[in-house]
Amino acid sequence: MNYNIFSQKQKREILEEAILTQSPEEVAALYMQLGQVKNTARALGIACRFGGLEHVKVLVEGGANFTYEKPKDEEGYFLSLIYYWLLLLELNETLRSAYFIDRRDSCFTNIVTINKKNIHVLPMEQRAEIVKYLYKYREKVCLDVEELLYYAIISDSKQIIKVLKEYGVKFSKQRITMLAENGRSFEWMEFSYMIRNLNDKKYIEIVGNVVKEMGGKTLHYTDSIYWANCNHKQFRLYNPEFFRFILTHFNQKKMNKAKIMKGAIDQNNVVCLEICAENSWLDMPRKRDEMIKYASEHDRTEASAWLLDFKNRTANFALEREKAEKKMMRELNANPNSVTELKKIWGYEKRDDNTIIITRYRGKNTDIVVPEKIGNSTVVEIGARAFSTTASRLREEQIYLRKAITRILLPETIEVIGESAFYGCQALTQISLPETTKVIGESAFHGCQALTQINIPDQVIQIGAGAFSRCKNLCSIHLPKGITEINPYTFSSCHSLQSVTIPENVTVISKYVFSNCSVLETVVISEGVVEVGTLAFKECTHLKSVVLPQSIRKIKNYTHKGQEPQTIFEGTVEVTAMVIPKSYAEKYCRRNNIKYIYTEK
Repeated sequence: MNYNIFSQKQKREILEEAILTQSPEEVAALYMQLGQVKNTARALGIACRFGGLEHVKVLVEGGANFTYEKPKDEEGYFLSLIYYWLLLLELNETLRSAYFIDRRDSCFTNIVTINKKNIHVLPMEQRAEIVKYLYKYREKVCLDVEELLYYAIISDSKQIIKVLKEYGVKFSKQRITMLAENGRSFEWMEFSYMIRNLNDKKYIEIVGNVVKEMGGKTLHYTDSIYWANCNHKQFRLYNPEFFRFILTHFNQKKMNKAKIMKGAIDQNNVVCLEICAENSWLDMPRKRDEMIKYASEHDRTEASAWLLDFKNRTANFALEREKAEKKMMRELNANPNSVTELKKIWGYEKRDDNTIIITRYRGKNTDIVVPEKIGNSTVVEIGARAFSTTASRLREEQIYLRKAITRILLPETIEVIGESAFYGCQALTQISLPETTKVIGESAFHGCQALTQINIPDQVIQIGAGAFSRCKNLCSIHLPKGITEINPYTFSSCHSLQSVTIPENVTVISKYVFSNCSVLETVVISEGVVEVGTLAFKECTHLKSVVLPQSIRKIKNYTHKGQEPQTIFEGTVEVTAMVIPKSYAEKYCRRNNIKYIYTEK
């Protein structure tokens, strides 16, 4: 058979099928006939798991290894961001197969189904011998023995662990750092997914072995690490033995202690509350009294009784009363604008030039006045996510309050609105941007659904991508004279926006700027604009008229292999472009079958 006409993907599939069904000699002959086969990592992994040592030797002698290259465009792949993540997923599937663990392998059974065939997994003794062979040729086959140890521990492959330990293999510094710190990485999500399928006993054993390899560090904590399935998250955590293990082996600094203790109270789980106390979670009188109040309000009698008894056994009432009285006197002596009082409402940072960035709103009002000064320092910036519902470490009540904010008055000293500063403030109807404002960050007002209008001062020189996206009730906008580019998605999904005029100072309208503005009817683009980006007016279903000036020199279509190009008016069927005769815009419309009429210069 002439295998030269086969794609790399087809060659890999043929080779992998042969490993499962043919002898080592037959595989060797086939491998030679196939010629160059790229990305043989999965084939080698299948041989390690299902074939045997002789199959592995045949592949290694033929040049197979555990490296993994991105597919070439000529193979028909479209390397979008989503597809890139799928490649990473496939790569990790390959690694797990090579390292004797497979996600399809429920509870690590000895038989798995591949292509509707039941395939026997090699006995552990044989796989241990394969590890010894691969270790000997680890450089040739690009075997990451440190990662092999990690996956062997996760799969509880004790004989393989023993072999690697005899060779002195340890976790890499990168793997330890990922497990201890990087809870948003792809590898962490994979780790979290694999351990959630373990029962409590096996979880404690395997995760405990992982921690032993981390040189004294604890594991990064996220709520997902104790999920068994979506219906029993809480019950798994509050098994006392499991609960103690989590608190011992995961980083407590990342834990929402109040939330976890309230969960224990909800179940009247006194044993878990005792474990919290052992870990000093109830040492602070304020936190202890907060839990007592919660238990009492929710009629959790057993938890309430234990907490009251704990308070009686441990509290220094005289010292606590003294501290409370001193705090009360400080508050009584402080005027409403004192730094002490403002710190209760605002999180902030002081810069080297003695100006202040507001970093967090801690107050309880929904009608807000941002101070002009805190102490002797002037407030000049609303920082990233300062009012956002997606800011880190927000309690549920804080999220609800931010969603309910209706009005914000900013001082005349503000120069910068930070990235996602008001993201998700869905009840916000009124906000004043002072004339001093120069920069509006990315997604600053994303999802401010109740906002009907906003005055953007002419002094603004930069509006970030998606700054006003999904402001579905925004009826009108005034674009300032200072900006030269309208960034991607700036006004996308503004479903109440009816008309727009692009001022002459703007030179670039970026991609998707007005996409999904479903009631937008007219757009006037002034002379001066030279470029209109991809799908700028996509799905503007009511768009009737767009003025395209003579100054335009570039309009980008969206192209995708195997599909017809999409114009800037994709999904906008009734639009008529108004163009200058013989202009670039006319040529664009004619080339793309867009209806147009002539207009005077």
